[in-house]
Amino acid sequence: MRIAFLANQYLHPDNARSWSGLPYYMKQGLEAAGLDIVTLQPKETRLMQPWVRFLYWRWLRGKRYLRYCNLRLLKSYGWQFQRELGAVAVDAIISPSTWFLAYLQTKLPVFLWTDACFAGMVNFYGSFSNMAPPSIRLGHAIEWRALHRCTRAIYSSLWAADLARQCYDMEPEKICVIPFGGNLKDPPTLEEATAFVQRRALNECNLLFIGVDWDRKGADIAVETFEALLRAGVAARLTVVGCTPPRDRRLPAGVEVIPFIVKETAEGRRRLHGIFQRSHFFIMPSRAEAYGLVFPEANAFGVPCLAANVGGISSIITNGVNGQLFPREAGGAQYADYILQTMSNPARYRELGVRSAQEAVTRFSWEVAGRRVARLIGEASASDDPAAAPAGGENKGVFQRQ
Repeated sequence: MRIAFLANQYLHPDNARSWSGLPYYMKQGLEAAGLDIVTLQPKETRLMQPWVRFLYWRWLRGKRYLRYCNLRLLKSYGWQFQRELGAVAVDAIISPSTWFLAYLQTKLPVFLWTDACFAGMVNFYGSFSNMAPPSIRLGHAIEWRALHRCTRAIYSSLWAADLARQCYDMEPEKICVIPFGGNLKDPPTLEEATAFVQRRALNECNLLFIGVDWDRKGADIAVETFEALLRAGVAARLTVVGCTPPRDRRLPAGVEVIPFIVKETAEGRRRLHGIFQRSHFFIMPSRAEAYGLVFPEANAFGVPCLAANVGGISSIITNGVNGQLFPREAGGAQYADYILQTMSNPARYRELGVRSAQEAVTRFSWEVAGRRVARLIGEASASDDPAAAPAGGENKGVFQRQ
């Protein structure tokens, strides 16, 4: 089958750094499954009206205004995609965003593959908090319209799928859950990951935290966990990758901060892989997280994951299988207690590490995800009549809670 992949400059399947690499690895997984992918990208338009409204709401009203969620831009996307589709022969369409689909007129089967719906983001992520009322209303309207044009809406977690069903009147049979893989260009084999687990000395504990947002990713709780381990007499170390602490935050000795590693270079991958290999636990107690691609990445190296039970993380981490989930309000002492109990039993720790690697290979790889999505596209395209889907509208069925 030949599939059109909808993109823009921020969500592009040929750029490994676009949206944390998600579109890139989506395309890789689909191509590995035998699909022929054609990328369609509209020209970006400069619109004065969104800037005027943005400045009004931001500076005069103190609210967030979503400049890229506006009718003129999204209608332009729809028209341009429709024109590009007329020039290529494809069997179906896949998109990582509902915004590309809201005003796309087509009789082809349409598939959404993403990590969250708009209702899940409102007041969950900081960038979707304290929003201007027009952005909230239009965001929900666009989401409803796009979802009801889809042949299938594929989400990476049950959390996101449930919200789409509950908030936008989606038929359960049109929603699927297919987890993302870890964004690793050359992941270790199961045998290699098992060897990493066996080589880790258990008279010490190396913690790893990776994230670009110190506060949202819960870095302070990771530091608290490290300090609790030290107080318990453990020879512990914490490596922080991807961000730096606030200027007024003093870190204890034994915390190494690596602000940035370029995963796209061979040297960057070698360095990051070495850090994964020596780590006993990956800890990221995010305050808000739609999915968390780094959890499958850590699991690929046989590293169990510790996280707060928020957003879509529970679709990745299963207690006692590839890590442990904690209540959002849990502090570092609770994380440290779990680490101490687990590492006090070497057989238990090593089993947890090996099962983490097995989960990465069997459930959380882009190869597995690509095969599942390709199979779904083939089956749904053969059985559904996309022309029968409702056309949608700006106000019908909109989720009104603000």
